[in-house]
Amino acid sequence: DTLRYNNLTMGNIVGETIVSDQGNTFDIAETLFEVDLQKFEYGRVLLMCDVLKKTSENRYDIRLTGIESVLTKNVQPLSEITEDELMVEDAINIRDIWYGGGYLNLFVEFAQKEDSKTKHRITLVHDDQSQEEGYAFTLRHNAYGEIPSEEDREYRSAFGYVSFPIAGLIKEDSADITMKWKSHKRLPGGNYSLLETEDITQVCKWERIGYEHSICKR
Repeated sequence: DTLRYNNLTMGNIVGETIVSDQGNTFDIAETLFEVDLQKFEYGRVLLMCDVLKKTSENRYDIRLTGIESVLTKNVQPLSEITEDELMVEDAINIRDIWYGGGYLNLFVEFAQKEDSKTKHRITLVHDDQSQEEGYAFTLRHNAYGEIPSEEDREYRSAFGYVSFPIAGLIKEDSADITMKWKSHKRLPGGNYSLLETEDITQVCKWERIGYEHSICKR
């Protein structure tokens, strides 16, 4: 009956419950605010809660303390990407990346003007034309012209979560995943330069061994 406070997890809304990437079902017994689960556009959320009690195998009553929508987008095959889309490759920083619940989950950072109304576009492209072994993905960011320059440095860091379902693309239980993206150049101390960029390539090992495990951490 031990309470677990400040539980943070990602999962999907199923009816009036939330099923976490670890396979647990959460029923909202208490909440600190009014919430309608059906109003979350993507059906995928970052959940903050206190776990009150276990009601059955892998099922729990919770006190909801916070919930945020997670942008969820299908992976785009390279063969379907237009030349105009391929030409746009604005910098984006991946702060964290992990696999869970059948999704490749990213916590990203990008430069944005203060009080900006510009919607940025984030796309994960799968190289479905590659003849090499393994799976190759490129994360692409379109800032729609909202890019820092020597003349304009009045930018802040914006953060967000995005999930891409990839379980259906990967047939093996073990495979290499290559991730590529254009990042702001990392400076000593962990900060990023607004004006310098670098191309990042990381090879990660995919293992279908459980509900959630981290891959591709820098």
